[in-house]
Amino acid sequence: MAHPYMSTEANEGLTGNFSMSPSYIDLLIDLRRTVMWYYSPTMWRDYVFPTSLINGFTRQCYFQQNDVYYTLLIAVFITLIRYAFESCISTLLISRLNLIEMNKKKIPESAWKCFLYTFTWSYCFYLVRYRYDYFDQPYLIWDDWSPEMLIPFDIKLLYFVECGFYVHSIYATIFMDLKRKDYLIMLLHHVLTIALISLSYCTRYHKIGLLVFFMHDITDIFLEATKLMRYIIVRQGGQKYHMWYHASHGSFGIFVVCWFIFRLYWFPLKVLYSSGVVFVYRALSNGCGLHGLFNSLLWILLTLNLYWLYFILKIFYKLVTGSSSDGGDIRESEDEIS
Repeated sequence: MAHPYMSTEANEGLTGNFSMSPSYIDLLIDLRRTVMWYYSPTMWRDYVFPTSLINGFTRQCYFQQNDVYYTLLIAVFITLIRYAFESCISTLLISRLNLIEMNKKKIPESAWKCFLYTFTWSYCFYLVRYRYDYFDQPYLIWDDWSPEMLIPFDIKLLYFVECGFYVHSIYATIFMDLKRKDYLIMLLHHVLTIALISLSYCTRYHKIGLLVFFMHDITDIFLEATKLMRYIIVRQGGQKYHMWYHASHGSFGIFVVCWFIFRLYWFPLKVLYSSGVVFVYRALSNGCGLHGLFNSLLWILLTLNLYWLYFILKIFYKLVTGSSSDGGDIRESEDEIS
């Protein structure tokens, strides 16, 4: 199935090729070349905005109504499990640790998130490294794309759980979590993530979506683990457990390394390059579209990663220079708000 708007002459005008092992320079140069070609005024025929964009959605996007119900049910289930989990943590763990009052409110949230991120990322790691070869060969992602292709059940299950979790996260950010200064940023993150998950699912970009899950969830594991260790350092009466102090610094160091490797190195070179550059070479001939919308959301996600990097580096600098003992929550580097 050919692209519905692109002319045959224009489709033959793309020069060069994509790299199988791209660098940052390849990303910038190749993305500029493909974007200049793809969005050239001479490229499209009979394209009328927004009618053609809406037609592109209806032509390419497909999901069953039951998929929405499953996602919402999972979101409700996750919320109920979290209430039960936090109640259990509060009664069995917090009372035994003799924590200070402030940390009693924080530790259930971090313990829950650490548990769930570990579960979802472990399953994603299994899919990426043992079931499919999308990580090592992301340039093959688009070869068999079609709007009617079936999503394997194991990937579909991960999508339902991930999307359900972020639907739950909107509720949790408003009604369950402590309010912090990046409250609105987190809501934006959750809405953006739901949009990305839904769009990649409906348009059969699930292979790219699988890599996005893999690149992002691992850092959240170590962030929440660091926060947990930090919260149990100081106990009532001023008693300090230095073992957890050093462990939290080690966990934060792993978190920083994972942030750079997964979110700022592999994410641009494997996900953004494949979706922005390889897409044009290998997916257009099959009628694949929505290039601009999908890539805009991915680049916004990278922008958020860079935004949070600023706070990460502030804390890392304080740890290296010894000016702060805070090695935990990059979101709590500023005062909490009520």
